[in-house]
Amino acid sequence: MSTSNQSTNNKVHCKGGAIKKNGGCMLSKLIDDFERACDDLLGAVRRGNEAAVNQIDAEIQPLVHSIFRQHARNREEMTLQLDFFARLAVRNCEDDEGVRRYTGMMKALFERYLPSGVSQDVAETEAGQPALSEGYDASLHEMLLDSVPERVAVVGLDYRYLYTNQQNADFHLKRCSDFIGKPLVDMMTPELYHSRAKPRLDQCFAGARVHYNYEATDSAGRRYEVRCRMTPFIGPNKTIVGAVIVLTMQPMFAPVA
Repeated sequence: MSTSNQSTNNKVHCKGGAIKKNGGCMLSKLIDDFERACDDLLGAVRRGNEAAVNQIDAEIQPLVHSIFRQHARNREEMTLQLDFFARLAVRNCEDDEGVRRYTGMMKALFERYLPSGVSQDVAETEAGQPALSEGYDASLHEMLLDSVPERVAVVGLDYRYLYTNQQNADFHLKRCSDFIGKPLVDMMTPELYHSRAKPRLDQCFAGARVHYNYEATDSAGRRYEVRCRMTPFIGPNKTIVGAVIVLTMQPMFAPVA
């Protein structure tokens, strides 16, 4: 493995900030260990220490599986665990194998917890807090994508929104439901749509992964550099049915007066 490249294929992409934690004893300790291993890996890559890179790489996947095997004892730990794998899936969005692996783990966690909540004992000790499955009708993908900091949307081949997560809706000061079926051109000027968005969507619909940067201002006048990543959205019949758009926001400077 070359130390000039970050971990690929069956390895976790660690760049992009620590995965947040806010409780959970053993679960938090394992996530702490994962974060330290990622920091050590990036340091070894920068130093060109290939032996250390290989050694740390060998430690990371077992940590990921240990985090997966932990059984959440309460909602806080459940959220911590789900958020960990949601961030891994987004962080590895350019690696098909990684995305499949981490979204598969997410699906398994939902199946583990949703049918009956965390456990009857936990439900009894959390007075006034109904089990997660009671009255819960959000889909797996909605809960997954609402837990990540990036703005995420899915656009169909007719250039209309199929889905948006809460972060993208908040940026536009709208509800998620306001986007469903709405033409993408309605969310920007026609000039930007035809010169920037549509040509790149057409490339994505043809099977290409598209990356580009642009600048944007939010409703409070804050300026951001936006990294846009478009990935073909594959339907059940293995054909492209749209594009998954992930927007990463990087603040630039003070709000515009």
